[in-house]
Amino acid sequence: MIVFSKNTLIIFVLLISLSLKSQTLDSLNFVNKKENYIRFFDDKANLNTFYKKLDTLLVAKKGKVRILQMGGSHIQAEIWPDQMRKYFLQLSPNINGGRGFVFPFKMAHTWSSKNHQISYTGTWKSYKSSIKKQQSKWGLSGITIETTDSISSFQIGYRSNRLTNYKFNRIKIFHDVDSTSFSLKLLSDTPLQVIENKTIGYTEFVLNTAQDTLSIEIQKTNKNQTHFRLYGLSLESDNPGVVYTSAGVNGAKTSSFLRNELLSRQLEVVNPDLVIFCIGINDAYYSDFCSACFEENYDVLVAKMKAVNPDVDIIFVTNNDSFYKRKYPNKRGVVARDVILKLAKKHQSGLWDLFEIMGGLGAVQMWENRGYAKADKLHFTDKGYRLIGNLMFEALMNDYQKYKIKE
Repeated sequence: MIVFSKNTLIIFVLLISLSLKSQTLDSLNFVNKKENYIRFFDDKANLNTFYKKLDTLLVAKKGKVRILQMGGSHIQAEIWPDQMRKYFLQLSPNINGGRGFVFPFKMAHTWSSKNHQISYTGTWKSYKSSIKKQQSKWGLSGITIETTDSISSFQIGYRSNRLTNYKFNRIKIFHDVDSTSFSLKLLSDTPLQVIENKTIGYTEFVLNTAQDTLSIEIQKTNKNQTHFRLYGLSLESDNPGVVYTSAGVNGAKTSSFLRNELLSRQLEVVNPDLVIFCIGINDAYYSDFCSACFEENYDVLVAKMKAVNPDVDIIFVTNNDSFYKRKYPNKRGVVARDVILKLAKKHQSGLWDLFEIMGGLGAVQMWENRGYAKADKLHFTDKGYRLIGNLMFEALMNDYQKYKIKE
């Protein structure tokens, strides 16, 4: 374990070594390890606000530390974010801050996280902000599902174990809170309180005891109700701890998130202390890539984050190396990387250079050869995403140690 004290340095045993010990050095010789660090571009840039809150949690067992990771299909797959989440939960064992914002992707007939089980009834239509021809309202997740069935339901169950604890005693369901929306009922427990927030747009069920499963019924209860539209859920705990939220949907670009008109409202609930931006692979994939538009879109997203929390710390992640149509290295990825470096400098933020950590242009071929990237030379295999999570957590903890030395 890692031991923390107010007056002493971290006693160095990185949890990451436990995950990497089964992988030989030879098996990782395709990783550019010297690039695996959080980079800053001037003396003022750091993650000290985030680290201070993390210190308070780890030393005094007080407060929430909220992390938000945003991107496209890499993030929807939930393997990379969940790897990070598990390590943060191990840093603060026996305290559970809650699971955070989630979306039941299975109900949208797309891939879902492997750490929970979802079942449902009723017919649901899905809409993605990443698909230009689709029109709907979207929130943080960039995906919305809707039903007009007069009665339907869904159930979510988490797989908690000694390394993960996803129990919650508050359930916030984001939906249209108006007279046209069907009514909600919690079936899995008898709530102490039901709160309807019309400003942000959610119904909250407050529970007496923490649970790791929930069951919701959705029903038409009067003639004026026409539909139910689900934007996501926030599963929260009143206890201190790390809350690691991931928000990503297949095909999402920076412009996709700017279509999400409910984003700012829902960010007020997530209220991140650290944002990890992983958006870019879809922007730079096609020949019509506009680097200036890419930069401007990111500027707007940063402004939205800072409007919610002016002290938010940010890490920009460069897009991974990829091939265009599986045929040749996508040189637009180099252009996107340069823009992301510029953004990190401009916003005095951290940068984690996944593009160079992979080995630079064309490196994804080696990752595929070793079983860490898929044949499309764009996405990663499960063990590839886990490796990326391992490397990123290691880089973050190394930077945290530097903060502790200066403290």
